[in-house]
Amino acid sequence: MHWGVLSTAAINDLVLPGFAQSERADLQAVASRDRARAESYAGRHGIPRAHGSYEDLLADPEVDCLYISLPNGLHGEWTRRALEAGKHVLCEKPLTPSSQEAASLFALAEERGRVLMEAFMYRHHPQTLRAEELVREGAVGTPEIVRSWFHFTVEDPGSDIRYSEELAGGALRDVGCYCVSFSNYLLGGAPDQVTAMAHLSESGVDELFAGSMHYPGGAIATFDCGMKAPVDIGLTVLGSEGSLHVPTPWYPHQPPMKLILSRDDRSEEIPAQGDDSYFLEIENFTAAAAGDGEPRVTAVETLRNLETIERLRLAAGLDRQKRASADPEPAT
Repeated sequence: MHWGVLSTAAINDLVLPGFAQSERADLQAVASRDRARAESYAGRHGIPRAHGSYEDLLADPEVDCLYISLPNGLHGEWTRRALEAGKHVLCEKPLTPSSQEAASLFALAEERGRVLMEAFMYRHHPQTLRAEELVREGAVGTPEIVRSWFHFTVEDPGSDIRYSEELAGGALRDVGCYCVSFSNYLLGGAPDQVTAMAHLSESGVDELFAGSMHYPGGAIATFDCGMKAPVDIGLTVLGSEGSLHVPTPWYPHQPPMKLILSRDDRSEEIPAQGDDSYFLEIENFTAAAAGDGEPRVTAVETLRNLETIERLRLAAGLDRQKRASADPEPAT
Protein backbone atom coordinates (compact mmCIF):
# COMPACT_ATOMS: atom_id res chain seq x y z
CA MET A 1 0.00 0.00 0.00
CA HIS A 2 1.34 3.42 -1.00
CA TRP A 3 1.28 6.15 1.65
CA GLY A 4 1.35 9.92 1.82
CA VAL A 5 1.97 12.15 4.83
CA LEU A 6 -0.20 15.24 5.10
CA SER A 7 1.91 17.94 6.84
CA THR A 8 5.51 18.11 8.01
CA ALA A 9 4.66 18.23 11.73
CA ALA A 10 7.28 17.33 14.34
CA ILE A 11 5.39 14.15 15.32
CA ASN A 12 6.33 12.77 11.89
CA ASP A 13 9.90 12.31 13.13
CA LEU A 14 8.65 9.56 15.43
CA VAL A 15 6.40 7.98 12.80
CA LEU A 16 8.63 7.92 9.70
CA PRO A 17 11.03 5.24 11.00
CA GLY A 18 8.02 2.93 11.16
CA PHE A 19 7.53 3.30 7.43
CA ALA A 20 11.20 2.55 6.82
CA GLN A 21 10.85 -0.64 8.86
CA SER A 22 7.67 -1.81 7.16
CA GLU A 23 7.54 -4.12 4.15
CA ARG A 24 3.80 -3.51 3.69
CA ALA A 25 3.72 0.30 3.76
CA ASP A 26 5.52 2.24 1.05
CA LEU A 27 5.85 5.97 1.86
CA GLN A 28 5.69 7.78 -1.47
CA ALA A 29 4.69 11.41 -0.86
CA VAL A 30 4.55 14.30 1.59
CA ALA A 31 2.60 17.56 1.43
CA SER A 32 3.13 21.00 2.90
CA ARG A 33 1.40 24.30 2.17
CA ASP A 34 4.82 25.50 0.98
CA ARG A 35 6.40 23.62 -1.95
CA ALA A 36 9.97 24.49 -0.98
CA ARG A 37 9.34 23.20 2.52
CA ALA A 38 7.81 19.99 1.14
CA GLU A 39 10.72 19.43 -1.23
CA SER A 40 13.29 20.05 1.50
CA TYR A 41 11.46 17.69 3.85
CA ALA A 42 11.16 14.99 1.19
CA GLY A 43 14.85 15.27 0.39
CA ARG A 44 15.91 14.94 4.03
CA HIS A 45 13.73 11.88 4.60
CA GLY A 46 14.10 10.12 1.25
CA ILE A 47 10.45 10.54 0.24
CA PRO A 48 10.05 10.29 -3.56
CA ARG A 49 7.42 13.00 -4.18
CA ALA A 50 6.71 16.39 -2.61
CA HIS A 51 3.45 18.30 -2.99
CA GLY A 52 3.12 22.05 -2.44
CA SER A 53 -0.47 21.81 -1.21
CA TYR A 54 -2.63 19.37 0.70
CA GLU A 55 -5.04 19.28 -2.23
CA ASP A 56 -2.30 18.03 -4.56
CA LEU A 57 -1.56 15.13 -2.21
CA LEU A 58 -5.25 14.19 -2.11
CA ALA A 59 -5.26 14.16 -5.91
CA ASP A 60 -2.16 11.94 -6.15
CA PRO A 61 -3.39 8.72 -7.79
CA GLU A 62 -0.39 6.76 -6.49
CA VAL A 63 -1.35 7.26 -2.84
CA ASP A 64 -3.69 4.75 -1.16
CA CYS A 65 -3.36 5.75 2.51
CA LEU A 66 -2.81 9.06 4.27
CA TYR A 67 -1.29 9.80 7.65
CA ILE A 68 -2.66 13.13 8.90
CA SER A 69 -0.61 14.93 11.54
CA LEU A 70 -2.19 18.37 11.40
CA PRO A 71 -3.24 20.32 14.52
CA ASN A 72 -6.32 18.92 16.28
CA GLY A 73 -8.65 21.61 14.98
CA LEU A 74 -7.88 20.69 11.36
CA HIS A 75 -8.26 16.90 11.68
CA GLY A 76 -11.95 16.83 10.80
CA GLU A 77 -11.77 18.92 7.65
CA TRP A 78 -8.83 17.12 6.08
CA THR A 79 -9.92 13.65 7.14
CA ARG A 80 -13.24 14.29 5.43
CA ARG A 81 -11.58 15.61 2.29
CA ALA A 82 -9.19 12.66 2.21
CA LEU A 83 -12.02 10.14 2.53
CA GLU A 84 -13.93 11.93 -0.20
CA ALA A 85 -10.81 11.66 -2.36
CA GLY A 86 -10.87 7.88 -1.87
CA LYS A 87 -7.99 7.58 0.59
CA HIS A 88 -7.74 5.39 3.67
CA VAL A 89 -6.95 7.65 6.65
CA LEU A 90 -4.83 7.23 9.77
CA CYS A 91 -5.32 10.47 11.71
CA GLU A 92 -3.48 11.57 14.83
CA LYS A 93 -5.31 11.61 18.14
CA PRO A 94 -7.70 13.03 19.08
CA LEU A 95 -9.49 12.27 15.82
CA THR A 96 -11.69 15.37 16.17
CA PRO A 97 -12.61 17.84 18.91
CA SER A 98 -16.16 16.45 19.02
CA SER A 99 -17.62 12.95 19.02
CA GLN A 100 -20.40 14.08 16.71
CA GLU A 101 -17.93 15.12 14.01
CA ALA A 102 -16.01 11.86 14.44
CA ALA A 103 -19.20 9.83 14.08
CA SER A 104 -19.94 11.55 10.78
CA LEU A 105 -16.42 10.74 9.53
CA PHE A 106 -16.75 7.06 10.41
CA ALA A 107 -20.09 7.00 8.59
CA LEU A 108 -18.44 8.56 5.54
CA ALA A 109 -15.58 6.05 5.66
CA GLU A 110 -18.05 3.17 5.73
CA GLU A 111 -20.03 4.69 2.88
CA ARG A 112 -16.89 5.08 0.75
CA GLY A 113 -15.46 1.67 1.69
CA ARG A 114 -12.37 3.23 3.26
CA VAL A 115 -10.59 2.52 6.56
CA LEU A 116 -10.41 5.33 9.12
CA MET A 117 -8.46 4.90 12.36
CA GLU A 118 -7.36 7.21 15.16
CA ALA A 119 -3.60 7.06 15.72
CA PHE A 120 -3.20 5.92 19.32
CA MET A 121 0.10 4.15 18.78
CA TYR A 122 0.46 2.84 22.36
CA ARG A 123 -2.63 0.65 21.82
CA HIS A 124 -0.70 -1.55 19.37
CA HIS A 125 2.18 -2.55 21.63
CA PRO A 126 2.34 -5.96 23.41
CA GLN A 127 2.88 -4.18 26.74
CA THR A 128 -0.52 -2.49 26.48
CA LEU A 129 -2.25 -5.68 25.36
CA ARG A 130 -0.62 -7.66 28.17
CA ALA A 131 -1.65 -5.11 30.81
CA GLU A 132 -5.29 -5.36 29.71
CA GLU A 133 -5.08 -9.14 29.63
CA LEU A 134 -3.72 -9.31 33.18
CA VAL A 135 -6.45 -7.03 34.52
CA ARG A 136 -9.16 -8.94 32.65
CA GLU A 137 -7.87 -12.30 33.92
CA GLY A 138 -7.99 -11.10 37.52
CA ALA A 139 -4.27 -10.82 38.24
CA VAL A 140 -5.00 -7.96 40.66
CA GLY A 141 -8.42 -9.21 41.70
CA THR A 142 -11.30 -6.82 41.08
CA PRO A 143 -10.02 -3.50 39.70
CA GLU A 144 -10.76 -0.73 42.18
CA ILE A 145 -8.66 2.28 41.11
CA VAL A 146 -6.78 3.22 37.94
CA ARG A 147 -4.32 6.08 38.43
CA SER A 148 -2.55 7.62 35.45
CA TRP A 149 -0.57 10.74 34.64
CA PHE A 150 1.15 12.42 31.69
CA HIS A 151 3.10 15.67 32.03
CA PHE A 152 5.64 17.46 29.85
CA THR A 153 6.83 21.01 29.22
CA VAL A 154 5.94 23.10 26.17
CA GLU A 155 9.06 25.14 25.48
CA ASP A 156 7.36 28.16 23.86
CA PRO A 157 3.67 28.49 24.73
CA GLY A 158 3.48 31.68 22.65
CA SER A 159 4.03 29.82 19.38
CA ASP A 160 3.04 26.22 20.16
CA ILE A 161 -0.21 25.03 18.55
CA ARG A 162 -1.07 23.15 21.75
CA TYR A 163 -1.71 26.55 23.34
CA SER A 164 -4.15 27.55 20.58
CA GLU A 165 -7.83 27.37 21.53
CA GLU A 166 -8.80 27.83 17.87
CA LEU A 167 -6.81 24.71 16.93
CA ALA A 168 -8.37 22.67 19.78
CA GLY A 169 -5.26 22.61 21.94
CA GLY A 170 -4.95 21.99 25.67
CA ALA A 171 -3.49 19.36 27.96
CA LEU A 172 -6.55 17.10 28.07
CA ARG A 173 -6.76 16.71 24.30
CA ASP A 174 -3.01 16.52 23.80
CA VAL A 175 -1.89 14.11 26.54
CA GLY A 176 -4.80 13.55 28.91
CA CYS A 177 -6.54 11.70 26.09
CA TYR A 178 -4.03 8.87 26.67
CA CYS A 179 -5.14 8.57 30.29
CA VAL A 180 -8.80 8.52 29.27
CA SER A 181 -8.11 5.98 26.53
CA PHE A 182 -6.18 3.53 28.72
CA SER A 183 -8.63 3.83 31.63
CA ASN A 184 -11.61 3.09 29.39
CA TYR A 185 -9.69 0.24 27.75
CA LEU A 186 -8.65 -1.41 31.01
CA LEU A 187 -12.09 -1.02 32.60
CA GLY A 188 -13.93 -2.17 29.50
CA GLY A 189 -16.28 0.73 28.87
CA ALA A 190 -17.19 4.34 29.46
CA PRO A 191 -17.65 5.99 32.87
CA ASP A 192 -21.13 6.73 34.17
CA GLN A 193 -19.96 9.75 36.20
CA VAL A 194 -17.11 12.24 35.77
CA THR A 195 -15.67 15.16 37.72
CA ALA A 196 -12.82 17.42 36.63
CA MET A 197 -10.93 20.66 37.14
CA ALA A 198 -8.58 22.64 34.94
CA HIS A 199 -6.14 25.52 35.14
CA LEU A 200 -6.26 27.74 32.06
CA SER A 201 -3.38 29.46 30.32
CA GLU A 202 -3.47 33.07 29.15
CA SER A 203 -4.47 31.80 25.71
CA GLY A 204 -7.53 30.10 27.15
CA VAL A 205 -6.56 26.43 26.88
CA ASP A 206 -6.23 24.01 29.79
CA GLU A 207 -2.54 23.71 30.61
CA LEU A 208 -3.24 21.59 33.69
CA PHE A 209 -6.13 19.14 33.92
CA ALA A 210 -7.24 16.56 36.46
CA GLY A 211 -10.22 14.25 36.26
CA SER A 212 -12.01 11.40 38.02
CA MET A 213 -14.22 8.83 36.32
CA HIS A 214 -16.59 6.37 37.99
CA TYR A 215 -17.48 3.19 36.10
CA PRO A 216 -20.67 1.07 36.29
CA GLY A 217 -18.83 -1.82 37.95
CA GLY A 218 -17.69 0.43 40.81
CA ALA A 219 -14.11 1.14 39.76
CA ILE A 220 -12.77 4.70 39.73
CA ALA A 221 -10.11 6.12 37.41
CA THR A 222 -8.21 9.28 38.28
CA PHE A 223 -5.68 11.13 36.13
CA ASP A 224 -3.75 14.35 35.87
CA CYS A 225 -1.93 15.88 32.92
CA GLY A 226 -0.23 19.07 31.95
CA MET A 227 2.05 21.03 29.66
CA LYS A 228 4.17 22.99 32.18
CA ALA A 229 6.13 20.45 34.25
CA PRO A 230 9.03 18.06 33.57
CA VAL A 231 8.19 14.79 31.84
CA ASP A 232 6.35 12.49 34.26
CA ILE A 233 4.36 9.47 33.11
CA GLY A 234 2.86 6.34 34.56
CA LEU A 235 -0.21 4.19 35.25
CA THR A 236 -1.14 1.95 38.15
CA VAL A 237 -4.12 -0.36 38.59
CA LEU A 238 -5.05 -1.09 42.21
CA GLY A 239 -7.19 -4.16 42.69
CA SER A 240 -8.75 -6.09 45.55
CA GLU A 241 -5.80 -8.52 45.56
CA GLY A 242 -2.84 -6.56 44.24
CA SER A 243 -1.59 -3.89 41.89
CA LEU A 244 -0.18 -3.58 38.37
CA HIS A 245 2.20 -0.74 37.54
CA VAL A 246 3.03 0.36 33.99
CA PRO A 247 6.15 2.59 34.09
CA THR A 248 5.96 3.73 30.44
CA PRO A 249 2.31 3.41 29.41
CA TRP A 250 2.39 6.02 26.63
CA TYR A 251 5.78 5.01 25.19
CA PRO A 252 5.71 1.23 25.68
CA HIS A 253 8.50 0.70 23.14
CA GLN A 254 10.95 2.59 25.38
CA PRO A 255 12.76 1.13 28.43
CA PRO A 256 12.05 -0.47 30.80
CA MET A 257 9.45 -2.36 28.69
CA LYS A 258 8.03 -4.25 31.62
CA LEU A 259 5.01 -4.46 33.91
CA ILE A 260 5.28 -4.76 37.68
CA LEU A 261 2.70 -7.02 39.30
CA SER A 262 2.49 -6.88 43.10
CA ARG A 263 0.42 -9.15 45.31
CA ASP A 264 0.84 -11.09 48.55
CA ASP A 265 3.72 -8.76 49.53
CA ARG A 266 5.72 -9.86 46.49
CA SER A 267 6.51 -8.05 43.26
CA GLU A 268 7.07 -9.70 39.89
CA GLU A 269 8.54 -8.00 36.82
CA ILE A 270 6.78 -9.15 33.67
CA PRO A 271 8.79 -8.52 30.46
CA ALA A 272 6.79 -6.68 27.79
CA GLN A 273 9.10 -6.49 24.79
CA GLY A 274 7.85 -5.43 21.39
CA ASP A 275 8.60 -3.48 18.24
CA ASP A 276 8.32 0.27 17.87
CA SER A 277 4.71 1.32 18.57
CA TYR A 278 4.49 3.51 15.48
CA PHE A 279 5.68 0.65 13.27
CA LEU A 280 3.07 -1.67 14.79
CA GLU A 281 0.39 0.96 14.22
CA ILE A 282 1.38 1.34 10.56
CA GLU A 283 1.43 -2.43 10.07
CA ASN A 284 -2.03 -2.84 11.59
CA PHE A 285 -3.54 -0.02 9.56
CA THR A 286 -1.94 -1.10 6.30
CA ALA A 287 -3.22 -4.64 6.77
CA ALA A 288 -6.71 -3.32 7.47
CA ALA A 289 -6.63 -1.07 4.40
CA ALA A 290 -5.53 -4.05 2.30
CA GLY A 291 -8.41 -6.13 3.65
CA ASP A 292 -6.15 -8.43 5.68
CA GLY A 293 -7.33 -7.50 9.16
CA GLU A 294 -9.25 -5.08 11.35
CA PRO A 295 -8.13 -1.75 12.84
CA ARG A 296 -7.03 -2.27 16.43
CA VAL A 297 -8.43 1.11 17.48
CA THR A 298 -12.07 0.80 16.47
CA ALA A 299 -14.69 3.45 15.78
CA VAL A 300 -16.52 2.35 18.93
CA GLU A 301 -13.42 2.94 21.05
CA THR A 302 -12.66 6.31 19.50
CA LEU A 303 -16.21 7.59 19.94
CA ARG A 304 -16.33 6.32 23.52
CA ASN A 305 -13.12 8.19 24.37
CA LEU A 306 -14.17 11.41 22.64
CA GLU A 307 -17.51 11.39 24.44
CA THR A 308 -15.66 10.93 27.76
CA ILE A 309 -13.36 13.85 26.95
CA GLU A 310 -16.34 16.05 26.12
CA ARG A 311 -17.95 15.21 29.45
CA LEU A 312 -14.71 15.93 31.31
CA ARG A 313 -14.36 19.31 29.63
CA LEU A 314 -17.90 20.22 30.61
CA ALA A 315 -17.30 19.07 34.19
CA ALA A 316 -14.21 21.31 34.37
CA GLY A 317 -16.18 24.34 33.21
CA LEU A 318 -14.78 24.35 29.69
CA ASP A 319 -17.08 24.64 26.65
CA ARG A 320 -19.44 26.77 28.76
CA GLN A 321 -21.75 27.48 25.83
CA LYS A 322 -22.27 23.76 25.31
CA ARG A 323 -22.81 23.32 29.05
CA ALA A 324 -25.53 25.99 29.05
CA SER A 325 -27.39 24.36 26.19
CA ALA A 326 -27.11 20.92 27.82
CA ASP A 327 -28.26 21.93 31.30
CA PRO A 328 -31.99 21.74 32.09
CA GLU A 329 -33.99 24.91 32.69
CA PRO A 330 -34.10 25.90 36.37
CA ALA A 331 -37.24 24.98 38.24
CA THR A 332 -39.73 27.84 38.71
